[in-house]
Amino acid sequence: MIITAVLMVIPIVTTIVRVITDRGTGLRRFFSLPDVGQVFLNTLSWTVGSVVGAMVIGYAGALVLQSKRIRLVGVWRSLLMIPWIIPGVVGATVWRWTLSTDYGVLNQTLLDLGLIGEPVRWLSDPGIVLWAVALIQIWVTAPFVMLMVSAALATIPSERYEAARLDGAGGVAILRHIVLPAIRSTTGICALTLAIWALNSFTIIWVATSGGPAGASTILPILLYQAFQNGDQTLVSAVALVQVFIGAAFAVFFARTMRTDLEDQT
Repeated sequence: MIITAVLMVIPIVTTIVRVITDRGTGLRRFFSLPDVGQVFLNTLSWTVGSVVGAMVIGYAGALVLQSKRIRLVGVWRSLLMIPWIIPGVVGATVWRWTLSTDYGVLNQTLLDLGLIGEPVRWLSDPGIVLWAVALIQIWVTAPFVMLMVSAALATIPSERYEAARLDGAGGVAILRHIVLPAIRSTTGICALTLAIWALNSFTIIWVATSGGPAGASTILPILLYQAFQNGDQTLVSAVALVQVFIGAAFAVFFARTMRTDLEDQT
């Protein structure tokens, strides 16, 4: 309890007190920023895109590794876990080189294959930069989903699959009526964890784009750090408080969903 209070409760209470002390000046300044709407839209797009992408790829990876046709499953699983294990700065730096307009491997490969006529400005085009950095976030977090789903799939009795096949169920029916219901709780945990990671993500975007170009990849944590760099503690507290409320909303929604699932199971 002491550790929890030191690491969570005290910082949150301190932030709330600081916002109250300045009589809401920071919140008024925050919501009056000319690009605050774009920041919220970027944060929403970043969170939804990275969570959905990681869930889809993580699920696919777990289902593929479950196949009996795959050999050396342990080796493949270890290799696929590398993006999640390596430091975020390293991964973001590698991807910044990969997505470089002038010497990036991705552009060169697409040019060699004839899929594009000129290099794509992945990290400097305001229209696609947010999705480019979201791809990095997906690359980093999808192995976590794969690991969690793989563990959940291992708990499903093989008799369920055999009974379903005897009844004539195909792969899609088994996935829909057996696999997904059995790992629903794991899905909720993964989705909440990924959403919280995305809402608090800083390293990937800062290393890759620093929130640019022209704020096209600026999300709430980037805005908070920029305010911190400028020494604007009032705005820092306001942005932090907004993030706390958004994170709390996700946590409450998840808790209610899990409680409903448990009640249905009992």
